[in-house]
This record gives sequence, structure tokens and C-alpha cells, in this order.
Amino acid sequence: MKIRVTGVGCSLIDYLYTNVSFESESFRRYRSRTEGDGGLSPGKLVFAQELEAFAGKELDDVQEELADGRDPDTSNLGGPSVVALIHAAQLLSGSDTSVSFFGARGADATAVKMIEILRRTPVDTKGYRVVPGQSPFTIVLSDPGYDGGHGERTFINNIGAAGNFGPEDIDAGFFQGDILAFGGTGLVPKLHARLDEPLRRAKEYERLTVVNTVYDFLNEKAHPELKWPLGANDDTFRHIDLFIADREEALRTTGTASVDDAIYFLKDHGVKATIITQGPAPVYFAANGKPFQKSAPDMIPVCDQVAGDRTSGVARGDTTGCGDNFVGGVLASLVGQLRGGMSDRLDIRLASSLGVVSGGYACYYVGGTFIESRTGEKRENLTRMYRRYLDQTGFRPHNGDGVIE
Repeated sequence: MKIRVTGVGCSLIDYLYTNVSFESESFRRYRSRTEGDGGLSPGKLVFAQELEAFAGKELDDVQEELADGRDPDTSNLGGPSVVALIHAAQLLSGSDTSVSFFGARGADATAVKMIEILRRTPVDTKGYRVVPGQSPFTIVLSDPGYDGGHGERTFINNIGAAGNFGPEDIDAGFFQGDILAFGGTGLVPKLHARLDEPLRRAKEYERLTVVNTVYDFLNEKAHPELKWPLGANDDTFRHIDLFIADREEALRTTGTASVDDAIYFLKDHGVKATIITQGPAPVYFAANGKPFQKSAPDMIPVCDQVAGDRTSGVARGDTTGCGDNFVGGVLASLVGQLRGGMSDRLDIRLASSLGVVSGGYACYYVGGTFIESRTGEKRENLTRMYRRYLDQTGFRPHNGDGVIE
């Protein structure tokens, strides 16, 4: 049975600086004083134009100070939608599955670089449209020693062409997917403001819908006293089968004060299942009914092997893309479960488990996108880690994962 995964949302080039101290004089100079003022904050994203206004300087000058004049350590394809899709496609290689990305890029050198990288992955890009504007990019500042060695990143984003992409620009082929994934649409503001429209259309086609969020700096700056809007109104939530967010994004999108309250808000508003990550802390999940098996709110730990390898220095990458790869693992698990005939009883814990290992594996390389030297390389590497993780948690799926046995 051929299964199609289609995704729409954020894609960009990440310019990565891997050792930037958030305690340095240059970082403190541009650090936020009040919420939403356009300054830098660990773990958060700021838009280039806002940072320039805050600093009173051009982005190039700020970047040079923050990096002490050095070039980026590396550049990579990033973005909450495309990175998740690449990871899912790599795990599903060799199966009868297609994974396609739909989004916006400019007609410039950055776009050429993005396409060059995508051609080295199993993701189809026929729906990746050229629209007016500069191709999106993000400067990623990574401090591996932050938070007691857990590490953290700060993002400076230029929306560029993504600011010109709305629901009307989504190619019709997107809605032919079996799983429709909406990733990081907060960085595609026209699409995000009208997210209810493609979600509603997806449910008219009876597709499985997945929404994973990104920090919504635009709405946070505009109305810090209000919860972040998702589409036209709260009716948007009832068109979402699976909602994935980190803790802060979940609380701000639901306007609640705790993970439990966020989970119940989403349930009350029609979301069928929820996963909430917390960085190095346990992952929460819950499911309320079809297409998922019911599951009361529960949690699973992160991967001990990854934590140990980061402490010992075996994991020499950074945390960039951990959340996006987490989503990719969840998507891959959903495909495996659908292939196994579980279309009306998807297991949210099973999907979360592959997500945990997938997110953790991103700590072993720099940037969100892993380029395989051969087909199946990433799945083989994750298989060993996944088996150790199952031993750690004592979880034994009845029917296997359908992706990694």
C-alpha cells in the first residue's frame, strides 16, 4: 500500500555558529531587556528586521560582532517543515512511501543551495514554489554549555519570500497526501493567519492532519498579553488530528499555564492527539479517540544514551533541529502504523518513542539536516539507539513500530 506524506511550511538555510557563549559581552549587548523588544533570547527566535531596530545596526554588523568576525561553522537546510519531512523520508526509504514538500523560496543563490541539498534527500520538491522575495534564512547561534551543558540555541530569522506565501499558493497536489503535515507556519505568516482554510480542506478530503508549531515571535511581539492565534479562530483546532509543540509554544498557543491545562484545552477544542516536548525533560502525550487509540495524559523520558553521550563528548553535534527531527520520527511512525493496518487506532506513545530517538540523534551532527552517504544509513543508526531506548523505558509495542523493529 503506497502512503503519501505531504508537508507545507517553513524551509530555509541555517547559517550555524556552534560555539557562541550567551554570557559573552557581545551577546549580552544584544540580549533582550523586555519580552518582544527585538533583542536576542536563548531558545527563541527574533526576526532580522526587529533585531536591526533593537541594535540600531545592520544585521551584517551585528552578526560579525556576535561571531567575533568568523564565518559560519557550517550551513545547512533548516526549517520545521522540511527538516521533519527529510528525516521521515530517510527513515522510510525502501518502503512504498512518497514524501513531498510544498513551500516558498526566492530566485537567488540561497534557493539554489536549498535545492542542491534537497536533491541529496528522498524528498520530492515539485510543489516548492518560487515567489517574489529573498529566500528565507536563519542565523543559528549555539551555546553547547548553556543550561548546565544541555545546550541551547538562539535564532535570527529573515522571512523573505515566505512572507508572500498563503493558502492560495499551495499546489493542489498537497491535498493528495494521506498524511498532511503543517510545520512551523508561524514563519510563513500569511499561511499561518489563515491556517484554518487548508486544514478544513484537508478534513474534507478525510486526510490525517499534523500540526507542529514554532515560536510565534510576530504575534508575541504584537500582543504579548494574548495567546497566539492559530488560523482565524479557535475553531481551527478541531481540524487537527495531531498537535505537536514544545512546552512554551503549547502554553502560548492555548493561553494556559501548565502542560496539563494545555492538553485539556486541545482536547476540549477537538484535537485528537497531543505531544508536548520539553527539551531534556520528559515528553507529554495524550490521545482522545480515532484515529488514535485513547490514551490518558502520560509522559516518557528522553533518551539516556543521548544525554550520556552529550556529557562525555561522544555526541559532538548541536541541538539544532532536535524538535524538527522529533516530528519527522513521529511522522515516520504514523506511516508505519498505517501500513500495519492501524488507521483507526494509532498509538501515540509508539509515535512519541520514535520521535524521542529521532530528536536525540540530531545531537550527533551539526544542523538539522543529516545527509546520508548511502540510502538507509540513518535508519540503521537509529535502530540501535531505538532498541536501547525501548530497553530503557521497558515499552514493548505489540505490533512493532512498522518502521524500526
